Amino acid sequence: MSEFFTKNNVDIPSIGLGTWDLRGSQCENAIQVALDVGYRHIDTAQMYENEKDIGNAINNSKIKRDKLFITTKINTLVVKNNTISDSFEKSLQNLKTDYVDLLLIHFPVFTTNLSDMLKILFKLKEVGKTKNIGISNFNYSLVQDCIDLGYEDIFCNQVEYHPYLNQQNIIEVVKEYNILPVAYCPLAKGELLDNKIILEIANRYSKTPAQIVLRWLNQQNWIAIPKSANENRMKENMEIFDFTISPDDINSLHSLARNFRAVPCALGTNHQIDLPSKHGVNGLELI
Repeated sequence: MSEFFTKNNVDIPSIGLGTWDLRGSQCENAIQVALDVGYRHIDTAQMYENEKDIGNAINNSKIKRDKLFITTKINTLVVKNNTISDSFEKSLQNLKTDYVDLLLIHFPVFTTNLSDMLKILFKLKEVGKTKNIGISNFNYSLVQDCIDLGYEDIFCNQVEYHPYLNQQNIIEVVKEYNILPVAYCPLAKGELLDNKIILEIANRYSKTPAQIVLRWLNQQNWIAIPKSANENRMKENMEIFDFTISPDDINSLHSLARNFRAVPCALGTNHQIDLPSKHGVNGLELI
């Protein structure tokens, strides 16, 4: 229930800014506003096509690099294993930084296999290009595969999570292996903000529905990366640390689970690919 979570002596702000679908001047302005209101955790990806915009905004902000936590992701739908290093170097150039704090496998889709990709990424960590390696959209069995392959230093698993989506299997496996859970689309793209139960809970705490949902995640030790380009909403999303939701209300929020996905296809594209085999080779499974 903290403003920061810690792993490997690394502090990561528990609220970050999601940047999917923010590009150009809108993206630069959103990053600048976010930094001005206190965000220090910025989440992007090669697929978002906004790393250069984010780099410009961060560079213009004059905030010291070591005060920021920057995450990006390898676009495994396009980037082959033998070009990961080159594509990541381009990401660093666009972000105007010598390193990122966290580099993720965006989707469990591999040129050859998971072992090869993890080996490549952890070499990037060894040479200081990234401080940590993580995964995204990995289901329970694929997380287990990472561990079985000997990669126990997985920093996080980023998946969709909010009161409308039960992620109990993921919760269990990341807890077992001390992997930080990160929630994208934590507000289900606004779908749950007019829910009667959430509105009633928000009224009891004199908070907004968004603040209730983000605090619900925070009290479960989840990092959340809500996307917004609106200054008032950004401020609202950061102001969740001055109250505690009761166990009964936590359970009421859990009871809303209905297997609803704000991102029906986690790819966010029209790519047609097969479901993964046991080791996730050349495939994706929604989790």
